Amino acid sequence: MIEVYKIEDFVIKQLFLPYSTSIHGITGWHESIDEDCKYKNMLSKNPEKIIEILENKPYAKQRIFSRLKNFGGVKWYRYLDMSNTVIRWVNENLEE
Repeated sequence: MIEVYKIEDFVIKQLFLPYSTSIHGITGWHESIDEDCKYKNMLSKNPEKIIEILENKPYAKQRIFSRLKNFGGVKWYRYLDMSNTVIRWVNENLEE
């Protein structure tokens, strides 16, 4: 089970980075690092943006949620706001 204490870290480390090439489509080493930095900056400021990104990339979304399910789901830190858009979206997709 993946434990989450901070939404921004979860979005970047668990949703974006493992499948970054599937998300931005760049496979060249140098270009990929630059693109990863742009995405990480954007997602750290606005983690809800991952929803829009993954809804437009169904293959990456499917792989990400399969991975989360294989790890036993997500355990949210009890002081996080459960009405957060990202938390609700992740929980809904894990139930599918």
